[in-house]
Amino acid sequence: MNEAKIIFSAPEMELMKDATFILTKNIVMQKMKNVLEGIQNELFVSIDQLKTDTDKNIFLTPPKVSKGENYLGLPYLILDYPRKFAGPDIFAIRSFFWWGNFFSSTLHLAGDDKKSNLTNIIMSYKELANANYFIGVNPDPWQHHFEKNNYLLINEIPIEKFSELCNAHNHLKISIKWTLDDMETATEKIKESWRFLLGCIY
Repeated sequence: MNEAKIIFSAPEMELMKDATFILTKNIVMQKMKNVLEGIQNELFVSIDQLKTDTDKNIFLTPPKVSKGENYLGLPYLILDYPRKFAGPDIFAIRSFFWWGNFFSSTLHLAGDDKKSNLTNIIMSYKELANANYFIGVNPDPWQHHFEKNNYLLINEIPIEKFSELCNAHNHLKISIKWTLDDMETATEKIKESWRFLLGCIY
């Protein structure tokens, strides 16, 4: 059986021969991992500021930085803290770096954790809208891009629509993003968002 001949373009051939691209990419990913680990260490200390031991229970599982190579074809890094993933019940704040695209910070609730916090989220509509947060609209909770079929800007929808979307799925995602040009301030923005999102609940 004759195999189809695979043809590489000139740019593909040049990239294939250039080891510096992959080496530089590995350095960037390691530096970004160090950035997220630095953030996780600061957030780990922040739980002492929570009001009650009940609030702190959600933080019993320590923070974790994980990485992947292929979200829509591109590498990414994730910091989850808190990170409760217990079957249908989820309570997580996810800091996300996506190569070539953005940083984001997302509150992800599902199951009983969504039900118990839903009222406080809806009551935070004005604060979320004023701070340029988005609400997830996709039935697939594991999509992270910001196209219209995944997120809507809260300040562009009325509170009635916001409440409807909060109730639309078993999960609820509230998120904000920044461009990679914001690298200089990314650390502070992620920490501020983390505290802000917790403040919408506690």
